[in-house]
Amino acid sequence: MKRVARLIRSHPWLFGSAAVVVAVIGGGAWYAWDQLYVPNVPVSYAVPIAPELAASGTSQTLYRVDPLASSVGYEVEENLAGVEHTATGTTRGIAGDLVIDDADPSASMLGTIVVNVAQFTSDQSLRDRRIRVDFLESGKYPLATFVPKAIEGLPDAIDDGTEYRLSITGDLTVKTTTAPVILDATVKRTGRTVHVAASAAVQLSTFGVGPITVLGLVQTGDDAKLTFDVTFVDPSEYRVARTVPRPGETRVAADAGGPSFEHEVMPVLAQACASCHNDGGVGASVWKLETADDAAAIASGLKLVTSARFMPPWPASEESASFLHDWSLSDDEIQAIVDWADGGGALDVDAATPIEASDTTATELDADVALRPARAYQGSTDVVNDYHCFLLDPGLTERSWITGYQLEPGAPEVVHHALGYQITEVADRERLGALDRAGNGSGWDCDDGFGGTQFMAWGPGQGPTRLRDGTGIRMEPGDAILLQVHYHFAHHAPLDRSTLHLRFADAGDEPIDLLYRTYLAPAEIPCRPGIEQGPLCDRANVIGELLETRGPFGALLGDGLRQQCGKTLEELAVLDDGVAGASCDHTIGDNTTAIAVFGHMHELGNTFRMTLNPGAETERVVLDIANWNFGWQLNYEFETPLELRAGDTLRVECTWDRNRLPVPRNRYVTWSEGTEDEMCYSALTLVPNDSGS
Repeated sequence: MKRVARLIRSHPWLFGSAAVVVAVIGGGAWYAWDQLYVPNVPVSYAVPIAPELAASGTSQTLYRVDPLASSVGYEVEENLAGVEHTATGTTRGIAGDLVIDDADPSASMLGTIVVNVAQFTSDQSLRDRRIRVDFLESGKYPLATFVPKAIEGLPDAIDDGTEYRLSITGDLTVKTTTAPVILDATVKRTGRTVHVAASAAVQLSTFGVGPITVLGLVQTGDDAKLTFDVTFVDPSEYRVARTVPRPGETRVAADAGGPSFEHEVMPVLAQACASCHNDGGVGASVWKLETADDAAAIASGLKLVTSARFMPPWPASEESASFLHDWSLSDDEIQAIVDWADGGGALDVDAATPIEASDTTATELDADVALRPARAYQGSTDVVNDYHCFLLDPGLTERSWITGYQLEPGAPEVVHHALGYQITEVADRERLGALDRAGNGSGWDCDDGFGGTQFMAWGPGQGPTRLRDGTGIRMEPGDAILLQVHYHFAHHAPLDRSTLHLRFADAGDEPIDLLYRTYLAPAEIPCRPGIEQGPLCDRANVIGELLETRGPFGALLGDGLRQQCGKTLEELAVLDDGVAGASCDHTIGDNTTAIAVFGHMHELGNTFRMTLNPGAETERVVLDIANWNFGWQLNYEFETPLELRAGDTLRVECTWDRNRLPVPRNRYVTWSEGTEDEMCYSALTLVPNDSGS
């Protein structure tokens, strides 16, 4: 983030400075949010049209693909929710012609094979949607083609019932990329049908369709296998279908057995899913849950994400302290969804039955004021990462305490994160007010002016924040709020007019002012030997780049943190099968009570842990995340506040895995605020002990 260096310069290494949280969201939650985006793209189940061949003379016979008896498939090795297996998908949307010349087999011809890739269907509906949208982009490129160039191994004579092994060389086109492919094939004619079985090895990256990564859930390799199981028939004797069945058209009847959707599954969805996935919820752009049919349509996907505990999002492991508002499902609830999905997603209610949230506290705040800019902001894709500032006036006429806040993004697909700062100084209010007026109420480039003390951070997936009873953020009459929004205009730049909702303490209440303290560990992640190489795999070159792009402080941040934690570069810059790790011990300076904990890394994050008094009898794991998910960085509120004593040790540990997500450039990764950098960041929200908990 642009502001982190300036803010930390003014408060160097002060635990308790809220400024460092600027970096918390700086890595880019837009990436993880985009990773989850799986709209249901309409799919046509018409058989594609292929160039037709013609038989000539009495020795040649024309055969045409019978799509109802044919399939094209893919196989790719996949790590799905921590389990290694082979993912497979198939489509019947195939067309093409074959001509066999019995008098001269070398004159036989295989025409262009056209495949509808939008119809690819696997055992996971969420996988299919994801592949269609972002990898095959089948909304724009629904068809792939294979154009044969040469056939080797044709016999001198073709006998019915005899299988022949052939090598077919041709050009495969997927999306806009054409590359040569060799099919290893067997061909057998039986009467008026010809069966062709073939396979080819390809790399997903060749065609721009992978490797595929969905952080915390799925990762594939680059190597894939294409399989063709195609039956050609004589069209003069067989009717060739023009459409193929839509997968799932024969949905299992409700009396087929298994859990009741109405009584066992729907209540779980209403309690744990609907508040985020009903229309208008923070997860509605990922998947919209409005009716029973919405759930049945992706029954296999619901089984996957719940059994993997990927959804509902609750990254904290059972080793952590006990937290309030635990979203995770019980084993019995997950098993009900699994059994229902395995039974075919049967419905014992009308498909149009609405599924409404039974608890909206996770998505709705009882706010006293809604603040938003006077005018919407229009960015540009010319500035992909746009940091824009807005001045908001809560109109306070007496001392007040913020006790809750919620950001409502106007254009959630581009709002990367938002940070809120309290502006208390008159000079700052006047300076920033002038910038706001110059922008006609639509904000200004944050590089042109900044200030204040941070009190909030918001990232995708985050609902309302309610401060613990009896605590708050004090604001005086005339105080204003600077809202910094990081927009990521990767594909388009819609108008945005995000709203900040605030809840205040009741009149006459005087809550305790909260403390916010940060605890960091270094990050040194070298390139993988033999896999990543280049000038930026040299740490010195990366530091030089940081010096140029982020200034002296940004370049020296990693070294300063490493020295503060007493770590050497040699002990940190070590990879074990692509995994690097770091830790730092912090000494607590006074008696306080922690009411919430927050941890943060970027996209390479693997594990996170905070431990109180490690190795001592009083050791306690504060927060453990065994499988880091960048898309869900929650502020965990302790069920029982955590007492901290002067002299206690707080250890922060992080690991990063370069295998989880390919770095955009072959680059040594160190601690800094950019998307390509990394962090090991944590924070505690505290109250002084003499104020109670």
